[in-house]
Amino acid sequence: MENRIRVKSNLDILSEFASRYPVDVKAAAEAIGVRVFYDELPAGMSGKIQRDENGKYYIVANINEPDERQRFTIAHELGHYIYHRSLIGDGVSDSPAYRALDESVYETTPLERFHETQANRFAANLLMPRALLRKAEAEHPDADPRRLAAFFGVSEDAMRIRQGLPTKRQKALQEEAL
Repeated sequence: MENRIRVKSNLDILSEFASRYPVDVKAAAEAIGVRVFYDELPAGMSGKIQRDENGKYYIVANINEPDERQRFTIAHELGHYIYHRSLIGDGVSDSPAYRALDESVYETTPLERFHETQANRFAANLLMPRALLRKAEAEHPDADPRRLAAFFGVSEDAMRIRQGLPTKRQKALQEEAL
């Protein structure tokens, strides 16, 4: 019960940041007590969430990745904080595993595909709230996914997924199959 109350309280706080785009994801994280840092991380690691010696959580985003990827990573890690805090332990790092199809990538982490999918959905909901997306589409009816992505500070693929459209890679594979 206490966990559900904590999740709802954090979600209420985060919803306050969903009134304009692009959502200030760093400020949103800090509003619920999660510090955000940018640092060089090993190649292929987008970010991580860890607990410090005082039990406080912090997120590190890979400074070498594009801003859009950093923003999505921060939001994704916040999803782990909100929903999977008990699984984080001393830390969880996110590499391409959370975008992978191969289940074996989860063998070294307490998180499973379900947790990663949930964190991805949380990130999409935080960065591209449905109401704001509808508002942007109404204000810019001629905007394509790339332009909408720029408004929201996310990648074009993230926007395409949010809109239920195929990603550029999926589109290319479909065309290749024809």
